[in-house]
Amino acid sequence: MNMALKVDVAEACKSAGTEKPIDLVHLSRLTMGDKDLELDVLKMFLAQIPNYLQMMKSAQNSDQIYVAAHTIKGAASNVGAFPLAQMARDAELNQCFAKQDILDELSRITEYVSLLAVEA
Repeated sequence: MNMALKVDVAEACKSAGTEKPIDLVHLSRLTMGDKDLELDVLKMFLAQIPNYLQMMKSAQNSDQIYVAAHTIKGAASNVGAFPLAQMARDAELNQCFAKQDILDELSRITEYVSLLAVEA
């Protein structure tokens, strides 16, 4: 599928509310279309998710929440997990902080990336 079509599909999914947890078009751009590199990046992110879950679960004060959210925001942005990055940004700024939403999104990403890895 060519890049223009991928972008159109991604935008249509976003508009329809069926947006994937990771923007694979963004990831493809970052990896210059190298599918093996995309998979490696996703696997590295997947390997770090237990650490992010633990950081968020154990965050007890505003400083700990900030550090956990900031870490998650950066990692999520790098792989194109933009819904998670936005949730983490909100938590980082202490706006609309919902720890469970972030934990749920991390679980959704884990499931999604696991499926992608199996299909590869």
